[in-house]
Amino acid sequence: MAVHAFHVQSITWGRARITLYGETRELEPAPETVPPTYMVAWHETFAPAEARLPARSVREDANFAFVLFAPTLFLGELGSGGALLFVVATFAAALVRRRQLGELLRRRWYVVLVPAWALLSTLWSTAPLETVKHSCEFAITVLAALLLAAPRNPRALLHGLFWAFVLYTAVSVAVGNTVPVGENGAQAFSGLTESKNEEANIAACGLIASVFVALDASRRRRVLLCAIAIAAGVLQLLVCFAALSAGALAGLTVAFGAFLVVVALRRVGRFPRGAVLALCGAVALALAVLAETSAHVPLEWAARELGKDPTLTGRTYLWYRASELTAPDPLLGLGFGAFWQQGNLDAEGLWRYAGITGRAGFNFHNTLYDALVSLGAIGVALLCFAFAAGTANLAAGYARRPALVPGFWLCMAAYTFVRMPTECVGLTEFYFSTVLLYAMLAWSRPPVRRLTPARRPALLAYACRIGRRVQSAPAAGV
Repeated sequence: MAVHAFHVQSITWGRARITLYGETRELEPAPETVPPTYMVAWHETFAPAEARLPARSVREDANFAFVLFAPTLFLGELGSGGALLFVVATFAAALVRRRQLGELLRRRWYVVLVPAWALLSTLWSTAPLETVKHSCEFAITVLAALLLAAPRNPRALLHGLFWAFVLYTAVSVAVGNTVPVGENGAQAFSGLTESKNEEANIAACGLIASVFVALDASRRRRVLLCAIAIAAGVLQLLVCFAALSAGALAGLTVAFGAFLVVVALRRVGRFPRGAVLALCGAVALALAVLAETSAHVPLEWAARELGKDPTLTGRTYLWYRASELTAPDPLLGLGFGAFWQQGNLDAEGLWRYAGITGRAGFNFHNTLYDALVSLGAIGVALLCFAFAAGTANLAAGYARRPALVPGFWLCMAAYTFVRMPTECVGLTEFYFSTVLLYAMLAWSRPPVRRLTPARRPALLAYACRIGRRVQSAPAAGV
């Protein structure tokens, strides 16, 4: 006998909509009287094939997310081989899940607006061949994000991301590289990268995933997984502090506040939950307008209070130059990926100003300014629209059903929102944060499936009717 816990959402017209192991399904015929939470037992042989979620299926979904996401974390070490692995894995996954991908594109069409505009910018780009190359790579990155946005098992997706971050953190700590900071001889942890901010960014995102996996494992009494998640989270937090990245720590502070709100909202009704999320969205919009109109004022104040450089390590000059560069054509920009090219005198000057001898791999350290230079004001508007539509859809879904994985994405949205004024987020191809951002914006709940018992239609309904209510059973719709 196999024991399964499910949460009954509604019973209408002879059908019961239930949540079984995180997937929403329709059960037909519906039991006559069903309390909200049941522990139901029946023999696996007679359970419908669609109802069974064996460990193998969960492992496949987790492995899929791990294989698709892990190369983006190790791209700097794997080089062109890592990029090739990422491209092959993305296209193979798109071929296997082409139907789900088509359905998702119809519902989340706004996600492809930015990559489509990036490809279109080839027509007016100052470096057309480079724009074609970078925009195609960007489109592949967004495609990978879309494949992660509609998993068959949301919890398996979260676990796959978690293990990718755990692997990276372990390898990064083992390597243990550091970089000098300032002129007083201080050293900041950079791990596998040459940038302390990038290392802290990866560790912070991994920490958010570790917190939610630990929460899930504790509720399911999986002691070993909970211990691993807690240990990984502590290590990732130490990496954030050792990297001396104020931006990552500020983002984590806001993400932790969002986590407390998300957990608290699980215990209230749909209307107050939606009202609180709407209020948070209004506050975020007001802060975004403030950051756009006078970003340097609060940021410079915060830098002084934290004992940092008031110019934010030269970022204010980069923003000034970005405004100058887009003055001739503010609507269309210079073309996606066309500015940071060797031989471009403006780019060469900024590389020299920042002390980048490799003359590659730089940005304006502000998402909107980077989008403005590459894609113009129209591209900025499309990016803002996609971010607003995606987060609104995510918040609305959580208001309807406070599940675990949407809560994780809401905390990632809060972290990303804080990082945008001082870092370029969502415009770098083959990069982990780009994948996370567009997966968050395109997130979609698993579709409702209608179940009919394969061999004995009355058996499952009978099991529902005779099931005993278990007060301590957790709601499975998480």
